[in-house]
Amino acid sequence: MAKPYYEAPFNFKRFFEKKEMKKLSMHDSISQFISIIITTYFEEYTFDKDFGSMIWETDFDLLINANVLKERIKCSLEKQIEVYEKRLGNVNLDVELMEKLTNASNKVRLKKYLLITVSGSIMKTDEPFRFTGDYYLAPLSYK
Repeated sequence: MAKPYYEAPFNFKRFFEKKEMKKLSMHDSISQFISIIITTYFEEYTFDKDFGSMIWETDFDLLINANVLKERIKCSLEKQIEVYEKRLGNVNLDVELMEKLTNASNKVRLKKYLLITVSGSIMKTDEPFRFTGDYYLAPLSYK
């Protein structure tokens, strides 16, 4: 029998009420875990201080050269996905630094965000895999 994958955050109320938990496909589980890697800062996870993403380290350093920033983030994420997401092989990562004008309360703001695309193949089934996520910088959040 295949191992079930569960949605995060885990719904403890449903668990203790002995109700069925929401299960995910392997593809969705991998996508969810990649997003967790991206949005976790180093040392946040008590049991493994190396787990996470260096995006938080550059969160307010928006004056750095865009290409340098993209390359640092890309290298960090490639390493983290290789170490922590063993269900994925032949990983290719693309990081784009994007800008978006927003109008909020009579102020025009230029917001920077990362468009992160991870592709590869699911090791168990050899199916193609693709994940795309948008993450605003300073402070980090996702669309």
